[in-house]
Amino acid sequence: MNEQIWRDAAQASINAGSVPMPITDTLLELLQTIMNEEEALFIRIFTKPMNLEEIKKQADMNEAELDTMLNRLMTNGIMTGIPSKSTGIAVYRLLPPIPGLFEFTLMRGGKSDKEKKLAGLFDKLFHEVSDMVQAGYDPIMDYLKTVPPLTRVVPIAQEIPHGHDDVLAPDEIRSIIEKFDTIAVSTCYCRHEKELLDKPCRVTQEKENCFSFGQTAEFVIRYKFGKQVSKDEALALMEKARKDGLVHKAFHVKNNPENDEYAICNCCKCCCGTFQIYYIGGAPMQAYSSHMAEVESSACTACGLCEEMCPMEAIHMRDDVAVINEQKCIGCGVCSDQCPASAITLKKTGIRNVFVPPPRR
Repeated sequence: MNEQIWRDAAQASINAGSVPMPITDTLLELLQTIMNEEEALFIRIFTKPMNLEEIKKQADMNEAELDTMLNRLMTNGIMTGIPSKSTGIAVYRLLPPIPGLFEFTLMRGGKSDKEKKLAGLFDKLFHEVSDMVQAGYDPIMDYLKTVPPLTRVVPIAQEIPHGHDDVLAPDEIRSIIEKFDTIAVSTCYCRHEKELLDKPCRVTQEKENCFSFGQTAEFVIRYKFGKQVSKDEALALMEKARKDGLVHKAFHVKNNPENDEYAICNCCKCCCGTFQIYYIGGAPMQAYSSHMAEVESSACTACGLCEEMCPMEAIHMRDDVAVINEQKCIGCGVCSDQCPASAITLKKTGIRNVFVPPPRR
């Protein structure tokens, strides 16, 4: 094995994302599990997303060889090839370890020895990232504050006063789904990883509830990372996610909440990768949000359900009344939706960048 090839491939993958991480034996083993040395050698040319003509200038391959290589990498969840919305020309993007390889290598829901090995390696990698962050906590947090959030929290559908364009209609999930003609649903890679590690989800038994839209959905369907569903089927799965108390998190084109969504995850505290890496001290909980939970103290019965359900542990009982920690509230609406006394509502804040540093160990 030429170790330098693998280290260069690992660095190229890391550079493709925004999550800093060390090149460890775990990361190298992970890459060696999902690709061969020829593929590792090839992906080193990706210093940025490239179209086919740009790749041809960098790769010493004829057209047939290049087509075979790109299709193999896309089939194996190492790279995406999605047409640019403005030009229609396919843009090939190398996937970083997290988020990227983690999702695409597990979202088919496979249960072979390979997937079980990958689940263990990703779990180990999360903890190695956490150790790195804890060792350099303050400068890493300062850096991450400059990085735009990867997701936007979409509030659970309820009657919210409508206002500016930065928030969609009250029934926001429906508004998002209605925009797209092509919708795909995939296995939740986070719950699947936990299941492969014999740590099944404590919140829901539903695993097919990760959505992609538009051109991303077309890629997911073409390479069998998921299946196409109708708008009605998507809405039914979203309604099940709401009842289960899952958090809707949307991914936007170029990480800009003013752009269209290309994916939505339905997340739980016990499995979701972003929640998990936050709780083990590896990354802040960072997201765009447009709402904040608010308690009507006279209506609160102190049942404690909101405290139990809040994925951010942002609610605590004080003098028999639920109290919101506004620094930790991500505006997901789970507490409001689950409150049996209707004592919690969501107030509109406008788009804000929520940044909650992970706990120090």
